[in-house]
Amino acid sequence: MEKLTKEELNKRASSKAFSKIFYLEEDFKKAKKDLKTGGDGRFSQDLLEKCKDSVYQELQTWNYIAKLIEIENKDEDEFSTIKVLKDLINLNKNNEE
Repeated sequence: MEKLTKEELNKRASSKAFSKIFYLEEDFKKAKKDLKTGGDGRFSQDLLEKCKDSVYQELQTWNYIAKLIEIENKDEDEFSTIKVLKDLINLNKNNEE
């Protein structure tokens, strides 16, 4: 079995982190909407609030992990995985507003 190089490992970690962030942002938007609308009525407002807070904390954690990976990966190439994924996340945020 071949060990990954540092560059390969960094790119894979970056891709996984930003993918997780993208899906957590979608979950957070849904949690905010459910809190506003009451969801499908199966859960209390209190539980919906706790779910929203939990997703937000998870999002903060993964943003921090991605930042650490970005610091480790000093690739300034405009087509780097980090730049492309950050651009996608920014597009997603802009579409939300």
